[in-house]
Amino acid sequence: MVVSITEQKQILQSCLSAIKHQSNLMKQCLNENNILQALKHCSNFLNELRTNQLTPKQYYELYIAVFDSLETLSNHLLNSHNLKQHKLEKRQAALDSTSTSDKNADDKSTTHKNVKNGDEISKNAVGKSATTPFLADLYELVQYSGNIVPRLYMMIVIGTTYMSTKGAPGKEIMKDMIEMCRGVQHPIRGLFLRYYLSQRTKHLLPFSNANDFNDTVEFLISNFIEMNKLWVRLQHQGHSSERELRYRERKELKILVGSNLVRLSQVIDDYNGDETYSSIKYYQDKVFPTITEQIIQCRDHLAQSYLIDVLIQIFPDDFHFATLDSLLSDVFLNLHPLLKKSELVATLIERFITYHKFESDMSTSEIKELSLESDEKQKKIKTTIDSTQLFNSFWKFYLKLYELDPQLPSEEHSELLQSFIRLSLTYDPNNYQNLDVVYKFATEKEGQIKANAENDDIWLQLLIVPIRHFDSIKTLFKLPFFHEFYLKLSNKQHQKQISLEIINKLLGITTYGDEDGNTVQEIHEPETFTTTEEVDGIFKYLLVLIKDSDKQNSTSKNLGVTKSITINKGENVISHEFLSNQEKICKVIHLIENPSDPFKNLSNLMYARKKYLNKNFDNIIYTYPTLISRILYKLKIVGYANLRQQKKKKNTEASQDLMITSNFKNLSIIIDELYQYHAEFNSELILKIYLNAASVADQLKQESICYELYTQCFIVYEENLILGSSSYQQHINPHDSLAGGSLQYQSIIHVANKLVSARYFNKENYENLITKLTLYGSKLLKKQDQCRAVYSCSHLWWWCELLIEHGEKSPTVQPEAAKEKSAKENIQKDEDQSSRDREEADDEEDEIELYRDAKRVLECLQKSLRVADSCMDPYLSLKLFVEILNQCLIFNIYGNALADSRYINGLIDLIRTNIDNLRDDDNNAKTDAADEEDDKEARLFKQSVGYFERTLSYIRDQQEVENRFEGIVV
Repeated sequence: MVVSITEQKQILQSCLSAIKHQSNLMKQCLNENNILQALKHCSNFLNELRTNQLTPKQYYELYIAVFDSLETLSNHLLNSHNLKQHKLEKRQAALDSTSTSDKNADDKSTTHKNVKNGDEISKNAVGKSATTPFLADLYELVQYSGNIVPRLYMMIVIGTTYMSTKGAPGKEIMKDMIEMCRGVQHPIRGLFLRYYLSQRTKHLLPFSNANDFNDTVEFLISNFIEMNKLWVRLQHQGHSSERELRYRERKELKILVGSNLVRLSQVIDDYNGDETYSSIKYYQDKVFPTITEQIIQCRDHLAQSYLIDVLIQIFPDDFHFATLDSLLSDVFLNLHPLLKKSELVATLIERFITYHKFESDMSTSEIKELSLESDEKQKKIKTTIDSTQLFNSFWKFYLKLYELDPQLPSEEHSELLQSFIRLSLTYDPNNYQNLDVVYKFATEKEGQIKANAENDDIWLQLLIVPIRHFDSIKTLFKLPFFHEFYLKLSNKQHQKQISLEIINKLLGITTYGDEDGNTVQEIHEPETFTTTEEVDGIFKYLLVLIKDSDKQNSTSKNLGVTKSITINKGENVISHEFLSNQEKICKVIHLIENPSDPFKNLSNLMYARKKYLNKNFDNIIYTYPTLISRILYKLKIVGYANLRQQKKKKNTEASQDLMITSNFKNLSIIIDELYQYHAEFNSELILKIYLNAASVADQLKQESICYELYTQCFIVYEENLILGSSSYQQHINPHDSLAGGSLQYQSIIHVANKLVSARYFNKENYENLITKLTLYGSKLLKKQDQCRAVYSCSHLWWWCELLIEHGEKSPTVQPEAAKEKSAKENIQKDEDQSSRDREEADDEEDEIELYRDAKRVLECLQKSLRVADSCMDPYLSLKLFVEILNQCLIFNIYGNALADSRYINGLIDLIRTNIDNLRDDDNNAKTDAADEEDDKEARLFKQSVGYFERTLSYIRDQQEVENRFEGIVV
């Protein structure tokens, strides 16, 4: 009959009320020393435990209430025993003083016989053990109770109280109670009854000698077996529709069964035994076979899972090492087919790993002390752990399991292999053969195993575990089957995750969860790799990230579900995750390092590009700039060292020059490849890369290479930037000289900024480049850009700084210097030339070391003036005039004779004339309704006038302080 939840609660409350009432009555009877009536009330509230309409949790509430009441009864009986014993001891002392010792001995003998015959205690007790028949009589008396459940509970409470007294026949009582408990076969009632027996006898079990110890072990194992049978039987009671309910109820009762094994472990651990006793041997021969046989025979999924887990957790590790082969081969392989062996194996291996870490943390002295203590007190044999044998035991078990059950789920295989890897990494981290065995098997059997799996999520951890464990990621190079198994992953996302784990390990980033569940990152020193083998070993895992393309549009990106960035003028959308991955690849490129051999380092960088980085040309725009910057950095190091050696030895080393030239050519190929595939949207970036390369080539005196690189800059400009639109979408103020201007103007300024510092061109090549650049500037569409580009290029014709080492001469001006030197030698033949003449000659030589062409400078300034004057906007024209004036002042300061005071005065007059004209026009156009401060043209005019006034103020200050700008009228 099915009982509702409400009815169960009512039954529970009714039972608890009855127990409380009868318990109070029992206590009253005990206070009145009415034992028989107290036992009657005890039997009444114990009858409430006969119900079978409550759940295990509700029945446990009844059990706790009954347990407390029975403890009261037990304490009263024990106190009564102690009181009676005390009185009898006093009586014995009085009898000893009035009678002879022989008579007393006869009286004791007579008393003992009378007790044996069941005489009353009050009439015959004269010895120390005279009260024992009182508890014995009660023990026999309660056996006449009508119902078996109350009868057995009272037998247990009185029997265990009896066992706690001196001289009690403990073994016989134990055997009697364990046999009598067979009378209750109802699962829940029987489990709680035997659990009560276990609790009551917990501290009373004898094990002072070998016989007692064996009896105690047999008692605990017998109780465990019977409880397990009752526990399993519960699953098969009731209707089949209640099977899930029974399963949940059994899970609530499992701790009752496991308590016997816990106590058994404590008894074995506490027993010392004689010199020949070994706890490990005893467990291996007596305990382990009996327990595992019962576990196997029950054929119950829940029972086997829980009891194996208890067996692993409660017995010491040494016991498991001694019985490992039997546990794996004879037990695990014979368990329920639906039972997850991987969970049990993982629990066992985790126990071994914890044991190993504990042993490793202990100092050598502590281990010795613990070993001595173990030998003296517990006399246990220390198990010597052979890591290879340990791994082989588990591996043999796995192979046999795979043979017996080929259809084992993929989850099982993955968890088992992960456990084996953790075991090997813990006990023998340098034995890579064990790990390779695992990955070899997984690679060979992967197709068969995955046939039953929907995806390969479960295999991910199998690859992540060693990556996180190894101190150096280079250890993966010793596992050839690791990469083969990695390639077997069909899900590219999982391959990416593995690749990112490897990158994080390379970069020294360790991620783990703290106690609060937060993710914590630790940064360590990153690893570098110096050989092509190491480059191959790392980059073969990064190919999946290199080949990844994220430019396709997706709904999640368009709707903002995935954080994304629009590139290529809105044609493509990429995610932040993709950019982060490309950034990490760039960081890995920085780790290709060989400080002892820079040329080898350059070779490794070229090798990484040729074999890996160019596998997806869409992504080289993210990785090639980093690669190029690393190559240029290494070329600088090699080139500077080569120049220093040439200067010391006064000769050239052709081999190194050829290698440097060869590397520059390879670098040019890389940049050309970048330009070929990304010229449409990234020409400005490629131009800057060419300029950086050209600058380095010039510093290393590679004139021909540098000239070609600048030529490539002009090609990029002509093919993509002349007609290209600016990448900046905001409006550019033409009156603001610092606003940047158009993309074409910015490109010319970038080239000019690099060319102005070039010092190792011959004169012809240098003039060709700067002339071409100036022509590009003069052909810009916007007048303001054209004007500013031309006057900026004018500085290329007038060097202001040497930028090379003192005493070294630039090839750009060296021919003129040689002519001047020859002329001086012809004129100054006299050896007694004065020091003043020598100083003047040195000054002339210093002047001639700088490339300067005043005529070309003047032409550029004149061109700028004409362009500025042709502007349709008079206010813009005025602003450009003032800017040109400032450029003229710079040339005047650095000694350009053509930018003299007469020319500057004429420019100042021109500006003033324009200002006067604009002021007159403004006064004529001004009306009463207009506000000069708010008028746009008025503000522009005011700004230009202010700029001009500040320039004149600067001229006045320089005239007063530095004696510059003589003849300029302000």
